Amino acid sequence: MRRSAAIALSASLALLGACASGSASSAGSSSRASAAPVDVARYGRLLAMADERRIDTALIQGIFRSGSSPERAAAALAVGQVHGAALAPALRALLADRDTAVAANAAYALGMLADTGSIAALSHALDAPPSVASNAAWALGQIGEPARATIVAALAPSTPALAPRVRGALLLATFLFKPVPVEAIRPWLADSSARVRWSAAYGIARAYAPAGVRALIPLATDADGEVRAQIARAFSHRAAGDSLASLVRAPLSKLVGDPNPHVRINALHSLATYGSASKGAIVAATHDPDANVRVTAAQELGAVLDNTRSAWMTAWKADTGFMYRRSVLASALSQDVVLPATEMDEPDSWTHQGDWRLRAAVAEAGGASTTILRLREVSLPASRDPDPRVRAVAYAAMAPHADTADEHPWRREFMEYGLTDADVIVRATAIASLEGHATAAEVPLVLESYRSSEADALNDARIAGVRFLISAWQRDSAHFADSTIKSIRSLPVPPDMLTRIAADSFALLASWRAAPRPAPKPASWYESIVRTRILPALGGKLPRAEIVTERGTITLELYPVEAPLTVENFLSLAASNFYDHGRFFRVVPNFVAQDGDHRGDGAGGPAYNIRDEFNPHRYERGSLGMALSGPDTGGSQYFMTVAPDPHLDGRYTVFGRVISGFEALDALVQGDHLERIRGL
Repeated sequence: MRRSAAIALSASLALLGACASGSASSAGSSSRASAAPVDVARYGRLLAMADERRIDTALIQGIFRSGSSPERAAAALAVGQVHGAALAPALRALLADRDTAVAANAAYALGMLADTGSIAALSHALDAPPSVASNAAWALGQIGEPARATIVAALAPSTPALAPRVRGALLLATFLFKPVPVEAIRPWLADSSARVRWSAAYGIARAYAPAGVRALIPLATDADGEVRAQIARAFSHRAAGDSLASLVRAPLSKLVGDPNPHVRINALHSLATYGSASKGAIVAATHDPDANVRVTAAQELGAVLDNTRSAWMTAWKADTGFMYRRSVLASALSQDVVLPATEMDEPDSWTHQGDWRLRAAVAEAGGASTTILRLREVSLPASRDPDPRVRAVAYAAMAPHADTADEHPWRREFMEYGLTDADVIVRATAIASLEGHATAAEVPLVLESYRSSEADALNDARIAGVRFLISAWQRDSAHFADSTIKSIRSLPVPPDMLTRIAADSFALLASWRAAPRPAPKPASWYESIVRTRILPALGGKLPRAEIVTERGTITLELYPVEAPLTVENFLSLAASNFYDHGRFFRVVPNFVAQDGDHRGDGAGGPAYNIRDEFNPHRYERGSLGMALSGPDTGGSQYFMTVAPDPHLDGRYTVFGRVISGFEALDALVQGDHLERIRGL
C-alpha cells in the first residue's frame, strides 16, 4: 500500500512544537512545500462537516484559498465524500494545482462525483505526475461509459509513454465497462512491467471476457504469481466456453499445482466450472498442504461429486478442520447427500454439540439443499435453538424461500413467527424475507415487531421494519386501514440516522425528516483528532497497531490523514479491549480475512455507526478496510485483503495496511482465534 501524498516531509519535532499553539507547519509530498501552518480549528470544522455529510461551501473555498497543503488536500477529498457536486468546477481547477497532493485528491473526488463534465480535464491530467494521473485514470473509470473513448485512446500503444502506475490504473478502469474493451487491453498483456501485465489480465479476468481468453494463455507461465492468479481466474468455463475449453484446460491443470496457493485457489474455482471432468484435481486438493486451498476444494466438491455417499465420507475424513468440514457439509447437501454430522440421531451429529458454531454450520448447510423438504428437515429445527446466533443462521437459510411458492404457506408463517424472536438479527432477517411480497395484512405484525426493536442496541430490525412498511405501502396501500396509517405516523423518531434515512422516501414517516438531527460532536473532539492523529501523521509518524492471532502477529500501519475518524474509532476500540478474544468469523480464501464482531456470526458491532471515508488508497495485498452493510454503516468490523482487490476501491474505506505478518495473514482460516489488538 502506498503512503499518501498528503503525508508531510517536514520534521516531526517542528510539527509537535507548533501543535502546542494550535497550529502546525506541514508540507505534502508534493511539488512545493506549504508555507502556511495547519489551522487546527479550521481543520476540525472540515472533519465535522464531512462527518455530518453536509457541504459548507464557504469553508471549502476558504481552505482552497489558504496556503495550507494538508487542509487543501483534505478539503478536496471532502468535496467528493459529501457529494458536493456544485463544487466540481473548483475541483477541475485544482487538477492543475502545483501541489500534487491537492491535485491528486481533486482527481479522486471527481471520480466519487462521477462528474461527466470533468472528462476532458481528467484526460489532460493523465499527463500530470503519477500520483495525480493514476487518480485521474481511476476517476475516468468511475464516470463509466461516457469516458470509454477517453480511456481507450489513452491505452493506444501510440500514445506517449505513461508510468506503469498510471497505465495500470487505466487498465483497471476497463473492467467496469460492458463490454470490456479487450482490443485496447490486449497489447499490454506482454508489457515488461508486472504491474501492467497484472492490471491488463485483471481487466479481462474480472469481467470473464471471452474475447480476451486466448490472449491470456501465454501468461499462464508468467514469473509473477499474482499475474498467474488472474489467469487462473480467467480460465473459468464462464469465460472460455465450450469453444476455448480445450485450449485452457491444460494450462489450468498446471495452475492447480502452482507453487503459489493464491494461484491454486483461483484455479480450483475455475476447474469446478467444468464439472465432473475436474473431479480428480479437486478431490486431490482436499489434501493440499495449505488450509485455505483445502477449504476451497471442499467448497467446490458439489460441482464434481455425485450423490455417492462413500465419496463424500472420504472427502469428510480428509481434513478435521472446522471450516473445511463446514464446507463439505454444504457441498454434500447441494447433491442431496446427508452426512452423519447433519443427522440428529447420529452420535457424532453436530446438531447437539455444545459449540454453537457446529450447530449453526448444519443450519447453514441446509440452505444449500436442492429441495424445500430437505431444507425444512435440516434448517428448520435450528430455528428453535437456544443460541440466537444459530437461530439467525437458520432463518437466513430459510429466508430466500419465504416467497417462492403459494403452495407452501408454512414458509411465510415461519418467518412471521420470527418477528417475535428475542434476537434483533433473527427479527431483521424475518422481516427482510417478507419485504419482497409485503402486504397490508402483515403490517400490524411488523409494526408490533418494530416497536419491540425500539429497545435494540443494533438498528438492523428497525431498518428492516421501515423497508417492509415502504414495500407494503407501494404494493398494497389501498388495503391499509386508517388505524394502521395512524399507527405508522405515530411511530417515534428513531435514535439513529440510518433508520431515519431508510424512511426518507416514505410519506407516512415524513415527520422524521423534520425532526432535529442528533447533536453533533463538539468542536473540541474533532480538533483533538487533528492534534493527536493527523498532525503527527503529517510529520511522518503514522500510528501502528498489532493483531495477535493464533497464526502469528500481524502489524498494521494506519492512515489518519485520509481516514481520521475511522482510525480514531479503530484505535479507541482496540484500547478498550473490544477486539480481545474474538474470532475471524469470515475468511474467504485469496480474498479477505474479517474480524470485529463480538457475536461471532458477522452480525454484531459496537451499537453505533461511523461514516465512510473513501480515499485514494487502493485495495492492494494487505490493505486494511472497514466492513459495511450499506453506506455509512461502519463500526467495529474490519477486513484485511489477502490479494489485490481493485473492485473494492472507492466502495470501502481503506484506513491502513499490513506491514509485517503476511505469513500469518495468509494462514488465517475462518474461525481462527484473535487474542488482542493493540495500538503501538
